[in-house]
Amino acid sequence: MMNAQSMRTAAICAAVSIFGFAPASRGDPLQMAHGWSVNPSGGQVAVDEAIAMMEKTVKNPRFIVLYTTAEYGEQDIAKTLQSRFPEAKLFGMNVYKGVFSPDGLHIGERGSLAIMGFSGGDLAFGVGIREVADGADVTSLTKEAIADAARDAGKTVKDVPSVVLLGAMKGKEDAVVAGIGAVISEDVPLVGGTHCDDRFGQGYVIGKDKICKPGIIVGLIYSQRKIGASFYSGFVGEKKSGEITSCDGRMLKEIDNRPAQEVYREWANGYFDDIDSSKESKLVMSSALCPLAKAVRLPNGKMRYIPVRPWRFNPDGTLNMGGDIHNGDTIYYVEASKKALRKRAGLVAKDAMVSGRIKMKQIAGGLHIYCAGAAKTLGLGPDEDTSKMVKEIRKTMGGKPFIGGFTAGEQGNIPGYGFFHGNLMSSMVLFEE
Repeated sequence: MMNAQSMRTAAICAAVSIFGFAPASRGDPLQMAHGWSVNPSGGQVAVDEAIAMMEKTVKNPRFIVLYTTAEYGEQDIAKTLQSRFPEAKLFGMNVYKGVFSPDGLHIGERGSLAIMGFSGGDLAFGVGIREVADGADVTSLTKEAIADAARDAGKTVKDVPSVVLLGAMKGKEDAVVAGIGAVISEDVPLVGGTHCDDRFGQGYVIGKDKICKPGIIVGLIYSQRKIGASFYSGFVGEKKSGEITSCDGRMLKEIDNRPAQEVYREWANGYFDDIDSSKESKLVMSSALCPLAKAVRLPNGKMRYIPVRPWRFNPDGTLNMGGDIHNGDTIYYVEASKKALRKRAGLVAKDAMVSGRIKMKQIAGGLHIYCAGAAKTLGLGPDEDTSKMVKEIRKTMGGKPFIGGFTAGEQGNIPGYGFFHGNLMSSMVLFEE
């Protein structure tokens, strides 16, 4: 199996492409089919609706990906899928507010779900899941989940997967990513998201016969067919940066020996003037358009920004961040427009096709991860920009099946740098028919 690497920069979005894989023998064609539901009954009724839709094309899936919102009857959803398809591997995770597919954005009164079924083809699938107790070694648990997933696929950890799917635990994503990097080659595409509920709280993962909250789930896919994956940030730097001179975990205290919030407000040129955090901490959603970011300088000298979103302003001048930070690191101020965040979903689908060398007519289907904070900023109404974002994917893929969910953080990799966790990102993996 040979890797082909493509790294492209779009005018609207700062992009990081991942990889495509060269084909070997064809065998039976891979079939993928999606289903979804917003039925207010939730549980078995909702998943039965999604299954009926999927079964129009795929009647006996070998692998099922499930994205579902919180408190939508997850126990019944899991039991129904396992009883209907006892031989299928199940990779499931909680997502924010809604799901999406070629049919549009799906946000129900009580909740929503989407499934993607895989059948045929030469793909081998494995799933590993771990519950995470307080104080647990998350990196070690991730490595254990990877080993379980490899065995579940009939492989060993020495066998190189074609792509890694990940449902990461909120607040511990950097430790999860460290576990992946300790076991899997940095050249393997990673498409991951942080599961969460509708209030950005801790979500759950569903795999095999387990539902874990909090938890970690890893899906490993092995294939000789083409797989294309791509990962976009959509942000550009404005050449405003400083050194982190004081931090504690994900609490940013000082930039250049000054209160971090004071510096950030200056860089934003009054954008946050309407937010008064002098007496109490304030949740700040508007930072989705101008977050702070870490950066990686690639071998060609270009910079790739990894947003680390400031999501809470505190009275003491500190900022709560969406990822790990370290003293001595450089932190950058970056920006994007709503149009860029909307358009990047189509761009990431297109770039996955290019990096995987997959023509539109060859696409079996895909999976998309989109930042919940970015979606909330774009608006989740039927006529708002998140619905238009979904149309960008559909147009690029020519109506081929895909499902997507909104996550509270995103994980991917940068060739030559390795695996990482960031915020406000968009990613997609596409499979050749």
